[in-house]
Amino acid sequence: MENQNQEESAPIQPNHRLSSPTQQPPSTSSAEQAQKRNRPESMQHESPDASAQSPKRSRNANLPPPSFPPEIIVEILSNLPVKSLLRFRCVSKSWKTLISDPFFIKKHLKNDPKFSKKRVLINTASTQTQLQYSIKSCSLNSIFHDPVVTTTEIEYPSKKDSRCDWVVGSCNGLICIAIRQDTVILLNPTLRVSKRLPDLGFKKRRGCYTVYGLGFDASVDDYKVVRVFCYQSKGFEDGYESIVRVYSSRTNCWRRIQDFPFGVPCNEAGKHVDGSLHWVVFHGQEGFSCTIVSLDLAQETYKEVLQPSYGDGATERTLGVLDGCLSVLCNYGRLYAVVWVMKEYGKRESWTKLVTIPYMPYPGAEFFSAPLFVSETGVILLHFGMNLILYDPKHNAFRIPVTPYDPISYIDQAEVYEESLVSPTVINQHR
Repeated sequence: MENQNQEESAPIQPNHRLSSPTQQPPSTSSAEQAQKRNRPESMQHESPDASAQSPKRSRNANLPPPSFPPEIIVEILSNLPVKSLLRFRCVSKSWKTLISDPFFIKKHLKNDPKFSKKRVLINTASTQTQLQYSIKSCSLNSIFHDPVVTTTEIEYPSKKDSRCDWVVGSCNGLICIAIRQDTVILLNPTLRVSKRLPDLGFKKRRGCYTVYGLGFDASVDDYKVVRVFCYQSKGFEDGYESIVRVYSSRTNCWRRIQDFPFGVPCNEAGKHVDGSLHWVVFHGQEGFSCTIVSLDLAQETYKEVLQPSYGDGATERTLGVLDGCLSVLCNYGRLYAVVWVMKEYGKRESWTKLVTIPYMPYPGAEFFSAPLFVSETGVILLHFGMNLILYDPKHNAFRIPVTPYDPISYIDQAEVYEESLVSPTVINQHR
């Protein structure tokens, strides 16, 4: 009993209450252990320490965390935005490997719930002090639904505010930008990865122009850029000839192919549909005429694409791509424009009249661009003059999305693209 009384008084001694934080806590005395052994069984169950060591809780604590089948994880991740997936690469080595896998990259491209991965590139110019150019990006969903559209600046090598760089086009999240017609850059703005293509040595010359096109050759899993250099030929008044070269991302080099037939393309980038690039070609040997010419990226052969029956009064025509289908916007003077869509590629009878868009009583000589996108409710996004516009055919109403630009800025070009994991520096991502 004497030892027990001494031990019970030990916890209230000053040297125990004022011990240094670096000292080890005092061990449980034999008296305290005896008190715990003599406690009623009900009190032991009420103790938090005791309940934490209950047999049921102990068995659950030793179980591994719940796991999901790999196919479920792939399905969930493939529907997430690219920026989320880039963060999730840090979760584990297996997730990092999965997100970088070519099969997953291809699956992620196919999944786009409610066009959440689609964005719009806007090539803008400002004349506040001196002419300044910039390429910005904004959410496609924001253009259709938000009162004010938020944009972000696109960064890429050799960028200069004083120079107008041209957006050639997009394919599977890759953007092609042409600088002064002689320098080409492939860029994934979401990954912030870019690649400058080898120089060709051609410089912009008077009386000459260059058009480009970006596409994907599925037969060899290869992204290709086509360059058509158009120059005035000698001996033919106002006649043009062409030199055509193709860049392959797999070989990282240019090579020359057959020159452009049926005349030369107008000064617009080629539109990529079903493994081919398409241009509108004008030629005037026997009066003014307009032809649509395709270049098969796999076979590297040209072919004329038969057009719909436009009827009388058709003038300017512009190519576009809507939901993976080739489209044509045909103007009828300054009265209205008609949009046609080829529902089944290569079949003339599949051309379908989508919508007729009246021209607004607006001064100037601008024409509508080919539609950039059509929503599920039928609202059409176009570029007209200095603005993007939305046309609702059900109510015959136009709306201009509000963008945070100064009053003297204008939109020179617009292009819809989708965010993806495709890198311009890695080949064979679509095995």
